[in-house]
Amino acid sequence: MFNIFFVAFGFIVLAVLLALYITRQKTPGEAPLVPPEDDFNKDPKDQRALTLEDLQRLAEHLCKENKLTVKDRLKNDEFETYWIAESTNEFFFGNYVLGFLVTGPGHLFVTLSDLLEFKDFIKSTGGAKGFFFTTGYFTRDVHQPLEGPKVTLYNRLKVLEELKRF
Repeated sequence: MFNIFFVAFGFIVLAVLLALYITRQKTPGEAPLVPPEDDFNKDPKDQRALTLEDLQRLAEHLCKENKLTVKDRLKNDEFETYWIAESTNEFFFGNYVLGFLVTGPGHLFVTLSDLLEFKDFIKSTGGAKGFFFTTGYFTRDVHQPLEGPKVTLYNRLKVLEELKRF
């Protein structure tokens, strides 16, 4: 009995010392959740800032090229808009959702939570696929394979390339 008391007391003392050691550690500094996409480094800085109208103009060209007709346009706010389009192509029948997000100084990158919100909207409309256009760039975690509807991503660099094509 005498030995068990000292062993238990020793564990309690060790736990208190460990708790003091852990709580006295310096807290880590603020670190970014995920690093930005590499395309951010390739960004042509001499180009003007893209607007929501630029994204929508590109989407209209892509809809015309892929035989999609826009059925509904939903404006969430001045920075985010969703379009619901229907395919007139017999081979690729179904509804498609196009999302547009304008990034700003306080919100430079599109994160996974933004994309998951968009995927939830696609599911709620019964859409088959989505296209997500942004004036900024995506964080690395956005590119991880996830369940749910497939979404084609258009960041600033890809939007500029596609606008040149049209």
